[in-house]
Amino acid sequence: MKSRRAAVLAVAVIAMIGALPAGAAAPERRLPPPDREDLASIFDPKVEDLGFRTTRARLQNLDTYEIDPKGRHLAIYLEPTGDEFTDAEYVEAFTETTRVFLPLVFNRWRGLKSFDVCLEPLPSVDASEEPPAVTQILVTRKAIDAVDWDTVTLAELLATADEYGQSQDTAGDFYVYFLARLDTLPELVDAREEAARG
Repeated sequence: MKSRRAAVLAVAVIAMIGALPAGAAAPERRLPPPDREDLASIFDPKVEDLGFRTTRARLQNLDTYEIDPKGRHLAIYLEPTGDEFTDAEYVEAFTETTRVFLPLVFNRWRGLKSFDVCLEPLPSVDASEEPPAVTQILVTRKAIDAVDWDTVTLAELLATADEYGQSQDTAGDFYVYFLARLDTLPELVDAREEAARG
């Protein structure tokens, strides 16, 4: 009788686990691994064809943005792998690298509330441990449906960031940044003009 009860209980537990939403069966799966090595092993294969590697990757506390293994913000930093990388290539890579991570990170880790990815300068340009970003995009879970990530263009990303930035309530939900020296590049100028036209 005891063995039968144990078998019934085991079946019930399995059924309950199977009924949970994807990613909810194991609490540790609600957030990505907190260290760079594990995150790089996930994402480097996805960005190497674009000419990048993960230099830093970490979970951060949403209130302080300090590193926190239980943080709900995921920050990824990518560095070009070649000896040269032009400003025009940074602009071109911005949308391509964004698509690698979004909406994947929110679908994969249900506990994440926000995410950003920065493209960094070559070490020959700035060898500091945490160099200033050349580009950045930050998106919260609340804004994940703002664009179609499969087809989104640079102009659409810029337009969406402008739209979200017009209200204090949404300004932090969708943010795009380019280093000032990129502002005169024709590719970025054209995309901004298209974004302004709507």
